[in-house]
Amino acid sequence: MRPSGHGISVALALAAACSAPPEASREVARGPAEPTRVVFQAVDAGTGSALRDPELTVRYLVRSPITLDVAEVERVPTLEPYAIEHEVTEDALVVEVRLEAASYHRLDTALSVPKGGAIGPLTLRMSRKLGQLADGERPPPVTAPSTPPAGTAGSTPAGTGGAAVSRPAPAPELVALQAGDRAFQRGDWLAAIQAYARLPAPENEASRYGRQYQQALVRRGVAHINRGEFGSALEVLEGAARFDSPGYDTHLRLSQAQCAVGRSAEGRGTLAVLGRGLGRMPAGDRPLVSALIQYQRGVCSHGDFDRAQTTRDRVRMGAAAIGELQDFIAEAERISPAPRQLEAAVADARRRIDLVRGQVGGRS
Repeated sequence: MRPSGHGISVALALAAACSAPPEASREVARGPAEPTRVVFQAVDAGTGSALRDPELTVRYLVRSPITLDVAEVERVPTLEPYAIEHEVTEDALVVEVRLEAASYHRLDTALSVPKGGAIGPLTLRMSRKLGQLADGERPPPVTAPSTPPAGTAGSTPAGTGGAAVSRPAPAPELVALQAGDRAFQRGDWLAAIQAYARLPAPENEASRYGRQYQQALVRRGVAHINRGEFGSALEVLEGAARFDSPGYDTHLRLSQAQCAVGRSAEGRGTLAVLGRGLGRMPAGDRPLVSALIQYQRGVCSHGDFDRAQTTRDRVRMGAAAIGELQDFIAEAERISPAPRQLEAAVADARRRIDLVRGQVGGRS
C-alpha cells in the first residue's frame, strides 16, 4: 500500500497535531510490543447494508503510539471488512481513519484499541449523496433466455420421424441453483455467492422454484457471513425474510447479520419474533430452535462487548455475554442426540466465553 499525494497531505496534517519528541515517546513506552488489531466495515447509513459502490478508499494515520508515524492509503472492496494491525508498546493503538466512496459523503473518525486487543468488525455508517449514483451501481438484471424456435438446439432433429427425441436443456435458474449448491457444500463461499446471484427472482414466491430461491438466499447469506461480509449478508437475508414462512434458520442468520453490523436491537427483535413462534413449530424442532435462539443472543452480546468503549460497558456487556452463552450451553446439553450444528455452536460458545473472560481480567 502506497500513500497517494492527498493521503500524504492528510497524514502530515494529522501528524503535525500529535507530534512529540522521540524522548517523550520512549518515556511512555510500556513493556514489549504486542500485536493490536481493529477491523471495520463501511455500510450504508440509510439501510445498514453494503455500500452501493464496489470500492472504497481507506486512508488512515496511526495517532498513537506517535513513534509509529504510519500513514496508509488503499482502495478496497466494499463487501469485505478492512483490518488495521500494528505492534504497539503503549496503552492503546489509536488511528485516524478517513473513508471515501463516490456515492457517499466522506467519513472521518478515530478508532482506539487497548494494547494487545482485537475489536471488530465495527460498523462505520456512511451517508449517501442525494441524487448521485455510482458508476456500475446496479448490475444488469438476470433474465432467462427465450425459448428456442423449432429446429434449433433442444428440438427433435428433422427427418427422424420423432424416433430420436433429445431432452430439453435444464432451465438456466436450475443450472445456477445446482452450481451454487455444489459450491456451498464444498465450502467455496465465493463461487456459491456468484452462482446464487445469477438466480432470477421468482414470479410466484409460493411456487417450488420460489421456495428454492428463498433457501438459496439464506445459503448465500451464510456464505457472505463465512467470508466476513456482514453488510452483504444482511441485505440478502432481509430479502429472504420477506418471503412467507421463511423458516427459523432465516431468522437466526438474519439476527446474526444484524448484530454483526451493530444493529443489536434489531437482531434481538428478530430473535424475539422467532421465539414467539416456537409454539407453532413441530414439537421435535422446538428444543433445537430454542437453544439456537439463546446462542444467538449470546453472540449478539459478545459483539456489543467488543464494541463497548468504556470499562463499565465492557464489564456489563461481558457479563451479559457470558451469562447468555452459559445458559445456551446448559440448554444444549439437554438435547440428545446433539446435531452437528448444535455441537459446533457449543464449541464456539465456550471459545467466546474464554475470550471475554480473558479480556475483562477473569470477571464474569
